[in-house]
Amino acid sequence: MNIKKTTATITKIVDLSKTAREYTFATSEPLDFIAGNFVNVFMEINGEKIRRAFSMSSSDSEQGSFIISVRLSLNGVMTSFMWENDLMGKTLEIMGPLGLNTADKMQNSKARLFAYGVGAGVIKSVLDHVIRKGIATDIVVMTGSRSEDEILHKEYFDAMATEYPYVEVRHVVSQTSEESSFRQGYIQDHIDNIDFNNADVYACGQTVACDTLVEKIKAKSPENCHFFIEAFH
Repeated sequence: MNIKKTTATITKIVDLSKTAREYTFATSEPLDFIAGNFVNVFMEINGEKIRRAFSMSSSDSEQGSFIISVRLSLNGVMTSFMWENDLMGKTLEIMGPLGLNTADKMQNSKARLFAYGVGAGVIKSVLDHVIRKGIATDIVVMTGSRSEDEILHKEYFDAMATEYPYVEVRHVVSQTSEESSFRQGYIQDHIDNIDFNNADVYACGQTVACDTLVEKIKAKSPENCHFFIEAFH
């Protein structure tokens, strides 16, 4: 992997929910990233140079730009700054691509993709990769969200399930009414009927959520099951 320290300019900002945004960066040179990579972003905040790692959530078929999905953290210096300031057109120092859990390492025909919250951006990128490369022909995508209005990239995932018969999408919501049409609870509560034998599992989300999911899957004692975890705090 050729890690570069270069610059990129923010060209688009999209609110995904009250607590999540997408930032599109145009790069000064191609990064040659692969779905599952992340990038370090540097900012000057209150006279201090801050570095923060963000997972890339755009298709790796386009190398002239990339997207990061950002979750607002009230305790996060950089994310709070990003919410409070208009960064459109801002050129920032970046370093990447970084990370080992890339989609090109997935080789099984079964792909099980799990997204917690803002991790849906990474899973969107991984799903695009495995379909475009013809790697997987049996795909299950599950998103876990706190509320129905926080299901990120729902239209994209549902459209992929409509276009590709071998893609199944399930949305799980932890806080919802009994009348809701969505699965209620947490992702790990709804995996009993999923076949994990000879499968690649990719999960992205907070560490505790990913660890709980992996533990639940391993308890099923699947054969030839490989895990790719992109976890964050």
